[in-house]
Amino acid sequence: MTTFGMVQRMKQKSKFRKISSILSTVLLIAVILLLVVIFITRLTGNVPSIFGYSVFRVQTDSMTPFLEVGDVIIDKKVPAEEIKKGDIITYDCLSGDLAGQTITHRVVTDPESRNGTYYFRTQGDKEGAPLDDIISYDQVEGKFVNKLPWLNKLYTFFLSPYGLLTFILIIIVLFGYEMISLIVSYKSLDEKDDDYYEPKAKKRSKKRKK
Repeated sequence: MTTFGMVQRMKQKSKFRKISSILSTVLLIAVILLLVVIFITRLTGNVPSIFGYSVFRVQTDSMTPFLEVGDVIIDKKVPAEEIKKGDIITYDCLSGDLAGQTITHRVVTDPESRNGTYYFRTQGDKEGAPLDDIISYDQVEGKFVNKLPWLNKLYTFFLSPYGLLTFILIIIVLFGYEMISLIVSYKSLDEKDDDYYEPKAKKRSKKRKK
């Protein structure tokens, strides 16, 4: 390989490293901001949603044995037509003793459509659970997709004061490390670029004496 080819190859590697470093930094910042939004939304009592998916934690035993207290579940926002009898949905309760709370129960009758709005009758799986008041589709947060047992302890920890502090420290450490790496990378690459492109003085040829 010629010297020119080597220089071009090293130049391409330098650009690739710079671009990779920038992309990794942007990705890290995006993930951090996403996590911050999720936790702040949850702490303020709202429901965080990402691409239509939401995460909830079961607070009561009304859905035992299928869902236990502390289970973390994931729901998806779906059109009203996709909710059928037997599905589990999460909805905002607007009346009764549980008004203002989020409830996850099973749809026990066929949905009804009146004046363009769907209505559902739900009930907990626990033996002896009473029928819930009829709810409208506007109250539905999402349809049950799956439960995530491994997230239970992690979810509990990060919602505690110590967990929140740990989360903030992790963000600071990761962000600081990435910024330091980016600065070091830029400096080292700039120094190498200077070495590659700095013109070298031509050696004087010695003329042979006759």
